[in-house]
Amino acid sequence: MADKDLLMNYIDSDEVVQVARDLVRIPSLTTHEGRGVLEYLERWFGDLGIPYRENPTDDGRASLFVDYGAAAGPGRYLFNGHQDTKPVDGMTVDPFGGDIRDGRMYGRGSCDMKSGLAAILCAFKALVRSGRKPSRGITFYSDIEEEFGGPNGMIRALNSGMLDGYEGMISCEPSDLEIHIGDKGAITTCFETTGRSAHSGLAHLGVNAIHNMALFIKEFLELPYLKKRNSYFGQSTINFEKIDGGLYLAAVPDRCTVCIDSRLIPDTPPQEVVGEISGLMDRLNREHNISIREVDPPKTWRPRSGTMDSNHISPDHELVRRVAGALALSTGRAPVIAGCAGATLAGQMIERGTPAVICGPGSIMQAHTEDEWIDIRQIPEAARLYAVLMADM
Repeated sequence: MADKDLLMNYIDSDEVVQVARDLVRIPSLTTHEGRGVLEYLERWFGDLGIPYRENPTDDGRASLFVDYGAAAGPGRYLFNGHQDTKPVDGMTVDPFGGDIRDGRMYGRGSCDMKSGLAAILCAFKALVRSGRKPSRGITFYSDIEEEFGGPNGMIRALNSGMLDGYEGMISCEPSDLEIHIGDKGAITTCFETTGRSAHSGLAHLGVNAIHNMALFIKEFLELPYLKKRNSYFGQSTINFEKIDGGLYLAAVPDRCTVCIDSRLIPDTPPQEVVGEISGLMDRLNREHNISIREVDPPKTWRPRSGTMDSNHISPDHELVRRVAGALALSTGRAPVIAGCAGATLAGQMIERGTPAVICGPGSIMQAHTEDEWIDIRQIPEAARLYAVLMADM
């Protein structure tokens, strides 16, 4: 206990917050990350004398691997924080300002997830300054394209085996410093209704594809899977995230598409939900002749359609208990165990057999929003948590 208290004293709260501000001020929009955040990370670990290696793309961007202690063999743990952020369109605050007001830091990535990155960096620094070396090994993996699900980030790392062989993983995505035992599942796809064009003055002679889509959306919201509840993950959700239709002025639209992103609790697996959606389309086509079908999403919107199971570990898993003990020690608060509403690398690792949890500063309620912010008190708390965890690895 005294040893870990001493270690936590090496976390400078002002420094952690400043590092987060530095990172927010570096634009790194997903698929256009550049090298700004990457080079900041490399300077940090270079100054600490910890080796790093890039996994580059053809255009100069790169994911980063940092190995402290053993870089191979059993018993190693992985920490993860991505470099990229969502776009900044429609933001009501300076996306790259890192402004602090009333205990909150504002800007794109302040919550998701440059504050988590800052906490990781300062945790490594605390270990080096205190002379504490991991007994086996810790790898920090910072990926690109996480927010887009693109091929050059975690998909490449997973498929090439670069993330194999770890004892466990801690994702530092925003969880409000709750311990999330895995991810919801997901269905991401697109639907199209067709109609028949006509002049607006003779609209009764046409078939309005937008009206047909409105009926589909209304009926979709009543599907049974959306009513179920899980004690850790809450309820499944549906987001009609993009809709498009219409030809030109004064014309009845003959086509309408809608893209969906539905996040699924363990109690509503994708195959069950796909069955409910297929049944709905069959009924509406039969009873209302709305001509609805599933189609590929626009390539500029999502790289692909897909389904994903909810991947999670037991709330009694040894890794969960380990993180819970470190969190109680570093914050003095009782740990909260829950499920992650989003999709993270943790879920992918669990699916491949590596235990993983999500525990990071910031709330997902602020992620991706027009005024993205984080409670700055959580950033040094996260750094102390990670330092305590790393000390036993």
